[in-house]
Amino acid sequence: MPLSIYLVGAAAAVAFSFVVIGAFVRGGRSGGAYSRLNLLGNPLGRLLIHPILLFAVRLAAVTVLLLVVAAGFFGEQHPMRNLAPVWVWIIGWVGMVYVSAFVGDAWSLINPWRTLFAWAEALARRLGLSGLSLGHAYPAALQAWPAVAGLLAFTWLELVFPEPAVPANVAFMLVCYSIVTWTGMILFGRELWLRQGEVFSVLFGALARFAPTEIRVTKSAVCGRCGLGCLDHDHACVNCAQCFAMAQESERELALRPFAVGLLRNEPVSTSMMALVLLFLSVVLFDGLLATPVWRQWEEPILAALSATGDVSRLAVRTIALVGFWLAFLMAYLATCRMMSALVGNRLSTIETARLFALTLIPIAIAYHLAHYLTFFLIQGQYAIPLVSDPFGFGWNLFGTTGYRPDIAIVGARFAWYLGVTAIVVGHVIAVYLAHARATTAFTDRRPALLSQYPLTALMVTFTVISLSILAEPIVQRPAEVAAAAPKSRAQVPVPADALLPEAASGLFKSVGAGKIAQLALRFGAMTSINHDGTRTEAADILYPYAVAYRWGAKGADGRRAYDPEIDRNTALMRNQLAGIRLAGVDSASKTFRVGETTFVRELVLVDVYLKDASANPAH
Repeated sequence: MPLSIYLVGAAAAVAFSFVVIGAFVRGGRSGGAYSRLNLLGNPLGRLLIHPILLFAVRLAAVTVLLLVVAAGFFGEQHPMRNLAPVWVWIIGWVGMVYVSAFVGDAWSLINPWRTLFAWAEALARRLGLSGLSLGHAYPAALQAWPAVAGLLAFTWLELVFPEPAVPANVAFMLVCYSIVTWTGMILFGRELWLRQGEVFSVLFGALARFAPTEIRVTKSAVCGRCGLGCLDHDHACVNCAQCFAMAQESERELALRPFAVGLLRNEPVSTSMMALVLLFLSVVLFDGLLATPVWRQWEEPILAALSATGDVSRLAVRTIALVGFWLAFLMAYLATCRMMSALVGNRLSTIETARLFALTLIPIAIAYHLAHYLTFFLIQGQYAIPLVSDPFGFGWNLFGTTGYRPDIAIVGARFAWYLGVTAIVVGHVIAVYLAHARATTAFTDRRPALLSQYPLTALMVTFTVISLSILAEPIVQRPAEVAAAAPKSRAQVPVPADALLPEAASGLFKSVGAGKIAQLALRFGAMTSINHDGTRTEAADILYPYAVAYRWGAKGADGRRAYDPEIDRNTALMRNQLAGIRLAGVDSASKTFRVGETTFVRELVLVDVYLKDASANPAH
């Protein structure tokens, strides 16, 4: 199905959801008025917060942090043979986003920097000291801006810095982050810095508002002792770890709740938090943009104009683009909020409107993260399994998992695409509902509540189209123009003499020669993309998996050649059916488009695949 159909359908689904929600969802309710199931009412739930279990989890998190830093500095420096890059960028970053959004605020429990500082404070008190914090007043103007700066720096390291996966760089980054975090705790106090300045506590805490679990203190007097201002306007204390730790057992709740209701809590949202949400939303799309030919079309002329192609110029261009992309999203959102404010007679200012609806964008940010990173997490995250047995890359096998081989076929392009479309549409629909619920609470009259949602829904529709367009860029496609020129299926299809087939003994490609016949010929268009190191997808990258399948998927006649039974099992059908592969050329026309005076050339590498049996399923 053409991409345009998906784009129109997804945008229409989001727009239609606004119509349905506006017509049938009436009246607002307090953000704290939702059903809850307190898990502490049964023994298993109470076990979850048992001090011994909590200590064991925290100790494990601290151990992993120390292990990752040690592995980064002293272990093998190849990124795939060292635990540090996999654990930080895949498990710790991508994985914790999903845990926070779909389980709850686990970071407040396992945060190793919080645990180490708390242990140091306890030791200081045993030694007769009053504590480690200097107790300086946190400047109100700072809000959560340190967390915003931290997220911007973290994503710069991930997306712009040339060598983010080098283990020593990962370890050095963790050491620097430790210094910054503990300095903030010393200056302002542990819990206050975690609530305002520590980027992961702030970000994961915001995402956990979407989650179906919460911790709650039922006695508001406890919150007066924590000094963090954690009570909302409904006098509810939700997800404050400090209050939960101080409360009596009868004053605690560990509750199940409906998804996303935490985003409607009746509490003020700062300008910095609004900026953080827009930053998190934008950097996911920016990461996707970097992998597209469109980005290369923008970047190369700029580098050429600067008369340089070195790392410094590329760093400068991508740094400006990263910040600019965020600011563009921020300006688009503020412009939308200006229109929303005008439509309701300026009852709220632009910035007040922006803060009021900021958290309703979190489902969209989570959806983008699912669409762009879940496949990456499911495939690349498997590398943690062998690395836990050999974290330094020294050849150890501590837990017997070193021989595990990640299954790169666990998910495919079809799964990635349909997951992305579903996640993005559902995320936007949830955001539309939350925005409508927020509007009906903020504006007592139904008419201004609906009027305020027109610009925001239009913005969400625009986000839907942009995100799906970026998501679709690197995915293998077969457009109508390419299909029209493709070889046709018939009973006997001559295989061109220059078609290639890998040798089982070596994986080397050899010409099939003249006189070979197939029963089915297919042509695929593989859209080229840009790798994280700036290199471009070439034809060899497309052919390489075939070479691996033949090199490792069949036993040699002498039995001595390297052999992998998993590759054999997963590629047997392809090796039995493949009669030849031929690079048919590059299509630079069918996906190219022009905006004003700028032409964006998007290339498809055309690959002809010849199969021995016409009844075989080409998708398999």
